[in-house]
Formats: sequence, C-alpha cells, structure tokens
Amino acid sequence: MRLPLILAAALAAAAPALAQEVKFSPDATLDCMEKQRVPGADATCIGESARACFQRMKNPANSDIAACMGKESEYWKGRMDAAYDKMAGLAAVADEAFAKTAKSKDIPFSLVEDLAIQQQKWAEWREIRCAVEAMMRRGSPYTMTAAASCTMKRIGEQALFLEDAVTYMETK
Repeated sequence: MRLPLILAAALAAAAPALAQEVKFSPDATLDCMEKQRVPGADATCIGESARACFQRMKNPANSDIAACMGKESEYWKGRMDAAYDKMAGLAAVADEAFAKTAKSKDIPFSLVEDLAIQQQKWAEWREIRCAVEAMMRRGSPYTMTAAASCTMKRIGEQALFLEDAVTYMETK
C-alpha cells in the first residue's frame, strides 16, 4: 500500500509543474507489438507509447514523463482487467468441468480461487517492488519517474500474462 501513497504524493507535488498537455495514444506500443516475431517479445514494447508521448513534448519535465507513463499504465490496466475478467470466466468453466472428473477428488484446487489469490499477491508484490525502485532514487529528481516506469512495466507484463492465459484456456 506504500506505492500508491508514494506515487500520489510525488504526483501531487509535481502537479503544478505539469505545464504541458499529455497527449497519449497506445499506437506506438501496438505498432511495436505488431512487428514482434519472437514469442514473448511483446513485453519489450511496454513503454513505447509513453516514450512517444513525452518525446512529442518540448523539454518535458520529470512530471510530464511520469504523466505519460501513468497514461500507459492506465491503458495496460484496462487490458489487464479485461483479460482477468475473461480468465475468471474461463476458470469457472474449467473448474466446473474438472469437478466432474475422478481426478477432482485427488486434486482439490480451484483455478478460480488460485487466479484471485495470484492477482492479489501480484498487486501486493508490484506495489512493494515499485516502492523499492522509487525509494532507491529518493532525494533525486527520478523518484517519480522510477515509480511510474516500474508501475507501467509491471502492469503491462501482467496484462500480457493474463492475455496469454486466456489464449491458452481458449485453445485447450
């Protein structure tokens, strides 16, 4: 729970410094992902749209850069939430089908429950991980951008993981 407070405080302190309009589009990230030819390489595209966002600005401040990263985080969060919801539905169907098998008595696990626990623990881990990355830079101008970058990357990775999980479950 520390990261939201750290990030909120950093962004609140920087809010007056936000002199430039943030024009975000996910296109650069999507274009990068479309060009990937190696499975799993989509994660290297996380941040491309944030970069395009702040590169369009004239002399972006750290707060501008962090704002662009925040916009890309929001984009990935939307994808992550949609994939999680779809995966939860697929997990419920899989649990129901598995419950009808003889193996279900020997393997008393629930994909629905495990998915929910995984998502909760992942969110806790992300907050701690990003707080550490930000605090390693405390007292420097990069605290805010470190927190924003870490958050953007971790949410993007989780979105891609869940989307891959959905694809796997749909082809099973």
